[in-house]
Order: sequence, then C-alpha cells, then structure tokens
Amino acid sequence: MQEFGKKRNEKNTETKKELTQAEFKKVEFKNSLNLEYQLLGENNEQIKFSSLRKMAEFPGGFDSLTVFIQKNFELPKGDYKEIAGKVKSTFIIDTLGKVVDIKIVEKLEKNYDFATYEVISKIPNWKPAEIANGKKVRIKILIPFKFVLEE
Repeated sequence: MQEFGKKRNEKNTETKKELTQAEFKKVEFKNSLNLEYQLLGENNEQIKFSSLRKMAEFPGGFDSLTVFIQKNFELPKGDYKEIAGKVKSTFIIDTLGKVVDIKIVEKLEKNYDFATYEVISKIPNWKPAEIANGKKVRIKILIPFKFVLEE
C-alpha cells in the first residue's frame, strides 16, 4: 500500500437527512476530512513535500469541500441494511485542477461505495498544486467517509 505524505484534519459533522428509506434510523454522515496527500510527478513518481510551493486548493477551502460533500452525497434509492463504517477513496487533482482517477480503496457496501464515487465525481475543479519552480503538479488525495447510525 502506498504511503501518503501530509495530513490535514478539519472536523465538521452535519446530519444528512433523507439518505435512505424510512425504515432507517437517522443516519449521520460524519466526515472528519482527515485528508492525506501525495505529490506526483509526470511519471507518477512521488515528489517531496519540501518542494511544494502551493497546495492544491478547493474553491472556498476545506470547509467548502466539506459542505459540498455533505450537500451532494446521496445513496441510491432502494432497500439497505442499517450500516456504519468507512469508505476510503483516492483521487488525483491534475495539473489543470480536474478531479481524475477516482478509486474506492476501502469498501463498505456497494451502495455506500457507489455514492462515495458519485459525490467525488461531482467535485468541481481545484486550483492545482505547484512546486518551488512554479510548475503545476498532480496531487493524490485520500479521503475517508465515515458513516454512523444514531441509536
């Protein structure tokens, strides 16, 4: 498994209503946005963070990313078992700021995995990362989605 470099913790919890059908207890989507980063060169080689001049930036910052995910996360309609757990996903912000190469690296259940993939695929463009010489570089981001059932 690849090592990720830098972490950033931003805690934000919001109750996401109408995630599932009525037989569900209230489901809380907790995303602590415990993001992990890995700078990538043109040939997928890892670049040291010491050469980073400017981190990739979501429009409005990390709080806006949290709000975006919470507002846009939807489970597909259907019958689900009550479930709590975590889905981990990676994606790359390319040199144009686009979200590419989305992968689910830790699965929970197919509907949660699908919904995680879908919300990440809707994320708008970022300002790309730059290294010391001003060159834009790709950055791989690992993001965990935590799902908690309220009793």
